[in-house]
Formats: sequence, C-alpha cells, structure tokens
Amino acid sequence: MEILVYLLVIATISILVLLVHELVFGKREAVLSRLNEVRDVYNDPVDDLTFHQPFNDRIIKPAYQKLTGFIGKVTPYGISKNLEQTIVHAGSPNNMTVNRLIAIMIMTGILVSIVAYMLFSRTGGNLNKLLLIAIFGIIGFMVPFYMIRSTASTRKAKIQKSLPDMLDLLFVSVEAGLGFDMALKRTTEKMPGPLSEEINRALDEINKGRDRVEALKGIVYRTGVEDLSSFITAVIQSEQLGSNIANMLRVQSSSMRQKRRQRAEEKAMKVPVKMLFPLVILMFPALYIVILGPAIIRIMNHFGDMF
Repeated sequence: MEILVYLLVIATISILVLLVHELVFGKREAVLSRLNEVRDVYNDPVDDLTFHQPFNDRIIKPAYQKLTGFIGKVTPYGISKNLEQTIVHAGSPNNMTVNRLIAIMIMTGILVSIVAYMLFSRTGGNLNKLLLIAIFGIIGFMVPFYMIRSTASTRKAKIQKSLPDMLDLLFVSVEAGLGFDMALKRTTEKMPGPLSEEINRALDEINKGRDRVEALKGIVYRTGVEDLSSFITAVIQSEQLGSNIANMLRVQSSSMRQKRRQRAEEKAMKVPVKMLFPLVILMFPALYIVILGPAIIRIMNHFGDMF
C-alpha cells in the first residue's frame, strides 16, 4: 500500500511538472521544432549515431539539463542572484550552478519528505503527521543551501585571516625591488590558499588580455571580503594616480594588522558572555548540589525528628 502511495505521488508530481512546462513553454518549443524541421531540409543527411551513445548521455543527462533549465527559468531573479553570489563566494565547488543547486534542494526536500512519511506513517494523528513531514521536507530543502553558505563563510574567514600576512610579504617583496605583478606571483607561491588562487586567476586573466581593473575587481566579486575590497580599491587608485605602490602597501599592511588585532580583542571580549550559558546550565547545578545537598538533607532530618 505504501509503495502504491509513493508511486501515485511521484506520478502526480511528474504530470503537474509536464503540464506546467507545456503551458509555459509549449508554444515556443513548437516554433523551435518547426524551425529545426525547415533547417534539416536544407542540411546534408548525416549518419544517425544517437543510438550508439550510452543511455546516460541519451536520456538521463538531457532530461536533467531540461529540468535544471526549467527550474532556473521559473526561479525569481532576486533569489537566483543571491544563490549565485553565495556559490561564487564558496568558490563554485564541483562547478556548482544556481540551477543545479535548486534542483538538488528540491530533490533533497522530496527525499527527506518520503523518508519522514515512512517513519511517521504508523503514528496517529493525520494533521500532526503531515506537519512533521512538511517540517522535515523544509529542513531537507534548506540543508544544501546552508552547506554552501557554510562553505562560503569558511572560505571568507580563511581569506580574511591570510590577508595581513600576505600584505606583509608583498610589501617586503616590493621594497626588495620586485614589480607589483611579480611580487604578487612570488607571494602566492609562498602562501597557498583561496586568496592565492584568486590572485593567480586574476593574473592569468590579465595575461590573457583582460582589463587590469576588471580583473582586480573580479577578485572582490568572487570573495566578498571587505578588507580585500579596500585593498584592491587602494591598488587601483594607486595605479591610476601614479603614486608610490610601496607606501600604499605599508599603509594597508599596518591597517590590516590593526583590524586583525581589533577582531581578536572583540572575540576575546565575547568569551565571558559565551561562557555564561554553559556555566549556568552545566556547572552551577552541580555546585548547588554539592554545596547545598548536605545542608538540605540535615534540615529534612531535623524537621523529620520534630514531627
């Protein structure tokens, strides 16, 4: 019976998706199909090698690409833009795209909902059961997004932590007589990490002919770190105004070290507040039991003898 319910749910969802797709994109696909037929009339015949391809390439991949494309088209622009920015800040793991992420979120939500239905199918109360299934489905839907956002936050923290040290090494290299680009190259070789990867990518883009300012601003877009944004802005202004790059690096290095020190002091000031809750919940009850326990026992014995 449960298998029949699962099959009916899957069939219903599939039919609804196909109906919506037909209503939204049916006319356009008909026009494209007619244009392709007209184009094939004037093309030379080519051997059909479609059936020599694997089943995954013929069926699975095209269906998956159409599904992700359809999801990307119906996703609101604001949500798509925020997801794209989060993926870029995370470093685009496994060549992740917005359409793929939304497809994974939907599939995860459906799978978690099915598992929750299997777990709570024998419990009483249809309303409570549906509420629990919906809650688990929403949690499963949001888990991939929070994983991507956690990766982005971790990557930002690594970049922010390594920036002052890289500026120090970059300043020393420029003071030693290296050009700014060569100093960047040598610095990234000495300090591997996400920041070095982004700088190397920008240098490669510059070597391939991309505008220098756009390549440097691309680092800011792909990282989303405010300290790095201020440093890139100072570099661009220094090059446009023709000022001494070494002095700029000295000021930026000193400023970044001071900001890192202030962030460390801020975290140290938050430690007592964060320790308060474990102390109140875990340690204070045990102390009360040890200190007041014998006194309470004696008081109880004393009043017991009186009565």
